[in-house]
Amino acid sequence: MRKGLVIFLRVLLVVVVLALASLLVVIFIGLMSKTKKDDTAEEVTTEFVTEAETEEVTHSFTDALEVDGVVPNGDAAGIDPDSFMADFTIYDPKSTEDTIHLPHADMQKFQEVIADGSGNDTSSEDDASGGSAWDTVSLSLSSVDGSINYSTPGDATKTQTLVSTYMILVDLDTDSIVAERDCEAVVSPASMTKILTVLTARDYIDETTLNDKFVVSEDITEYVRKNDCSAVGFTANSEVTVRDLLYGTILPSGADAAMGLAEFCCGSQEAFVEAMNKKVDELGLSETAHFTNVVGMYDPDLHCTMKDMAVILGVAVQDDLLRDVLSLRTYSTDATFIFADTTEEGTSEEDVPEEDKKPIEVSNWFLRKIEDKDMDGNVVAAKTGFVNESGCCAASYYEADNGKRYICVTGNSFSSWRTIYDHLSVYRSLTD
Repeated sequence: MRKGLVIFLRVLLVVVVLALASLLVVIFIGLMSKTKKDDTAEEVTTEFVTEAETEEVTHSFTDALEVDGVVPNGDAAGIDPDSFMADFTIYDPKSTEDTIHLPHADMQKFQEVIADGSGNDTSSEDDASGGSAWDTVSLSLSSVDGSINYSTPGDATKTQTLVSTYMILVDLDTDSIVAERDCEAVVSPASMTKILTVLTARDYIDETTLNDKFVVSEDITEYVRKNDCSAVGFTANSEVTVRDLLYGTILPSGADAAMGLAEFCCGSQEAFVEAMNKKVDELGLSETAHFTNVVGMYDPDLHCTMKDMAVILGVAVQDDLLRDVLSLRTYSTDATFIFADTTEEGTSEEDVPEEDKKPIEVSNWFLRKIEDKDMDGNVVAAKTGFVNESGCCAASYYEADNGKRYICVTGNSFSSWRTIYDHLSVYRSLTD
């Protein structure tokens, strides 16, 4: 009897111990489950707050970027903080409901003229008032005295016509496209390339380096001679200033100056071209714009759109130094040179008196020819270009009398004079 009781008590003890152990296990599992839920809830809450904060920051950052539709530089644009452009505004003009989309031109007409041409722009002022097959690809705008098909105002059948195949007019104050004609067609920009050349060079030079010297190499002068490039007229082994290179690149569209500027800045043209394409990427234009030389010589891999060039010029004119370069009418080189009509042939440079050495006088042809035309404002800055594959083209910056600012870029006109009248008629007809 006593032995049975002992067995019973032992069994009861085991049951109690097992029950307590089971209870402890349940309690432990419950505690672990609660802790896990709390952690998960905290994690979810943290993620939610982070997402909300991120959304708020992003929204604020976007608001800060978009002021009157203009997007500034900085991290969002990928601009090097050490670049002179870091504090400037990048324009990204957009079409609006009011944008005028002009009809396409008949490219076959242009190709026929190019095929029959001599390969150079030999236009005269008379070209601006003559009619031709170009009329078939023109667009009627307001009458402008001295322009093609000019007649008394009010005659809709004989009005000013836009000959250029490509065109864009940008309102810089609203960052919008006022009018365009195939402005996103990828084409050769010819010597308008040199706007990007000086814009890129600006990262390496400033007002303190303008008097630095550069020796023009024979390779540069030989390249200019072989390719019949426009040039300032530097002679081989001549010592010129960086100022001469900068202004010489734009005013006379000097290939010798542009090549010298590239070598001064980066040591070689190849390295400078890399810097040009980096600048294009910073401006957000790399999908359509790419450059292979600093001059604008035709190359299938050197191209951009009229819109791209408008952005490039829009950034350049914000800089005081570049604005002066692009807006100066005439310039005399710091360096002096021997002119053939001042000394006998065969005389060594050392024997030529200083009074027989002269600076080279250069000028911005486009600005000098358009400045006397009647407009409700002024064309402040400009750069032209020409190769067979692009026709005559130009990019200009205009300030209206009412304070509004515009950029116009045109491409593929039949003459330099025709290009001037295209810009004139666009500004007269399509700006406020």
